[in-house]
Amino acid sequence: MKGIFDLIKYPKGREGEKPELSLGLRLKIGNQETVCPLTEPSGHYEALEKEVQTIKQDLGRVMEKARDFFKGDRSTEGKLDFNADMEAAQIWALLSEIEDAGQFVKIFNDLDEPRRKEIAEHVLTHCNVFTGKASVFSSRYDNESGFME
Repeated sequence: MKGIFDLIKYPKGREGEKPELSLGLRLKIGNQETVCPLTEPSGHYEALEKEVQTIKQDLGRVMEKARDFFKGDRSTEGKLDFNADMEAAQIWALLSEIEDAGQFVKIFNDLDEPRRKEIAEHVLTHCNVFTGKASVFSSRYDNESGFME
């Protein structure tokens, strides 16, 4: 059996530049098989590696959810209900009340990417990042991936 991941080669790169690679996911439906890109094309190993690390972090987050599910830990389900109308400041106010640092990170990382970036912008521009939860946030937030570590 072939692996589910493969490299996609772009021999001419963008606009005739050097060759590029991206990570792809092998999909097979019936007799048809294709490889769908999971990362942006890159002409440098380091850039591709960074995107793959982001995917690994996301897979790790999903596996944590699965572990919690199978352990029966549903302590975060329904506890904080962020609706689409909430401002970043409102969500931050709820997040900053969470006592447990691990829970704080997990709930933040479980938000969708645009919401995480919106909250990060709020915290980093409107909060004192030297005290309280904003300090924890600023020390653990990775601007590139949009996740807290």
